[in-house]
Amino acid sequence: MLPSFDFELLYKAWNEFVYHQVVLPEVSPYIARSWKRCWARLNPHRRVEFSKLGKDHLLSAQVAGFNFISLARPIMEDIYQFLEGSDTALLLANSAGYLLDILGDAEMLEVLYSYGIGIGTLLSEGEMGTNAFALSIQERHPLRVAGAEHYLEQFHDIAEAAAPVFDLSGRPLGSIGVVNFFYRHHAHTLGLVVAGARAIEGQHQADYFLAEQNNQMAQLNAIVEASSDGMLIINEHGVVMHINEAATRITGQSRQSVLGRHIAELVTYPGFIDEAVTHRERLKDVEINLGFHDRSVTCVVSLNYVLNNRAIRWVIITLRQEKEVRELVQQQVGAQAPLTLDDIPGESLAIRRIQRFVKMAAPAKASILIRGESGTGKNVLASAIHNASPHREGPFLIIGCTSIPHEWVISELLGYEEGLDPKKPGGRPSKFELANGGTLFFQNIDDLPLEAQAILINVLDLGIIQRLGSDRPIAVDVRVIASSSANIEKLIAQGNFRADLYYRLSIFEITLPPLRERMRDIPVLIDRILTRLSRQLSHPIVLEPGAKELLTKYHWPGNVRELEAVLGRAAVQSGRVGVIGPLLLPSHMQNTGNQTQTEMVLKIDPLYKVERDVILQAAQACRGNVSAMAKALGIGRTTVWRRLKEMSIELDEYRYGDRS
Repeated sequence: MLPSFDFELLYKAWNEFVYHQVVLPEVSPYIARSWKRCWARLNPHRRVEFSKLGKDHLLSAQVAGFNFISLARPIMEDIYQFLEGSDTALLLANSAGYLLDILGDAEMLEVLYSYGIGIGTLLSEGEMGTNAFALSIQERHPLRVAGAEHYLEQFHDIAEAAAPVFDLSGRPLGSIGVVNFFYRHHAHTLGLVVAGARAIEGQHQADYFLAEQNNQMAQLNAIVEASSDGMLIINEHGVVMHINEAATRITGQSRQSVLGRHIAELVTYPGFIDEAVTHRERLKDVEINLGFHDRSVTCVVSLNYVLNNRAIRWVIITLRQEKEVRELVQQQVGAQAPLTLDDIPGESLAIRRIQRFVKMAAPAKASILIRGESGTGKNVLASAIHNASPHREGPFLIIGCTSIPHEWVISELLGYEEGLDPKKPGGRPSKFELANGGTLFFQNIDDLPLEAQAILINVLDLGIIQRLGSDRPIAVDVRVIASSSANIEKLIAQGNFRADLYYRLSIFEITLPPLRERMRDIPVLIDRILTRLSRQLSHPIVLEPGAKELLTKYHWPGNVRELEAVLGRAAVQSGRVGVIGPLLLPSHMQNTGNQTQTEMVLKIDPLYKVERDVILQAAQACRGNVSAMAKALGIGRTTVWRRLKEMSIELDEYRYGDRS
């Protein structure tokens, strides 16, 4: 390297290259490469006529480089404070080499203007020859060009120190540099310029991250505002930093009255919320009461956290109105009632009478009690009543009285208020709230404990519930349907079922007859079940005549449920052939005539049932003719009528002809 600012040595090296194309070892490699590029296209002794941007193009360049200029100008002014009065100028060029800004002492500015250098001048190597501004961008390195290091002799009186400025992706934004007279140039000027370039890059990076953060915040705000859930964001000190529109609507508080205030000044809430925040415990869908100055709001709340080095930075509180959550749950629960009256097929008089009764009772608001043996289709009928009622758009919620432990029944029916169960923060809604606007179906109502029966009576009478641990009445609009296979009258006599509940439930009472009393419906049921099984197994299922005969003559103690089970098992065993023969049916259906004496004794029915079956057989044989039945049974005609009434047997069905 040449000693700094030794004009004689620099000029000697320049002469050797210009006249002999010899690069002395003392010449910087950067300068040497530039000289070689310039030698082929520039005359080192000519005076440069600089290219300048026209007015319109200059304006476009300044607009395009506005951010770069606005970042660099304050830093250029700071640097100039140290250099003012030293015949120095500071120049800012863009990545193409066009001069965007200039600041300096009058004497140096006058020299530059005399060269033709001003705003819009192109400081490229092709125009000006070797110079620090073009070379620093091309070499991507801070450089100094002093005196005779310039390829063009015109600029041997000056020196420049310039540094490139890069954006975050490493692309050059331009260069910043200092120009002064060669004899006044100082070695530390380059360091000052590099510091200026790094300051511009730092400011550009800070502005970029700030803009990116603002953009992300704008996107986050847009997302938060678009959410149908209310959202409150508080900092580690409990101060509300953000509240979206949904939260202002839920809480009834304006954004101006909330932002910047401590959450405890705005709302009262259960203590377990503070405990959860202290332990950074996430909460999900916890029902609580929020108290404001003039109102109380029941919400479903979730808590999440943004942490910084394991310390809480933000607490995100999500709010959903109780009503909206209930509606969402009800939409899901309501999908459990897909069955209609079409799913109760039959041609018997009993089924047709039930269908007519359902159409009459379904639009009413009164409760309905469905009675019948196990497997007769009480669940299907309850679903059909719901879907034929004005509550069809509401939920259809089922309570299995047999499956719920007695100690849990009360909390299931009534729910409980927040704080009642320390293991479960927040409250729990009652089944009546979840079924609000729809139907609540009590399966096996006879198994409901007496204390729960009293609760059900109160709800039916008053139309309100009160959660455990709460004094807040909640109005509910629920249609109650109950089913039972038990002898409720006997349970009432024993004190195990409340008579007043029975009277409330049985305003409409429907009794589903057992399958053996509507044998005419068996072929219809078989066809419906086989159609469903064919769809499920993806191939046709058919019955052999012998199998159909066995099915239509069987007693069916398990009713429709047993029929479905027998056909379902036989359909699977039939394989891809899909033909159900007698051998695929249960053995006890095939060997009804070969029972041992012991089996016959075990299957002896009660006298009342035997008498009923004999009367039904007589009705079938005599086609509902009472006189003929009396003669066949050997009893009086009046006795036959009395037995028919006691056993609720209608003769119209048997007058249609053969039921099978």
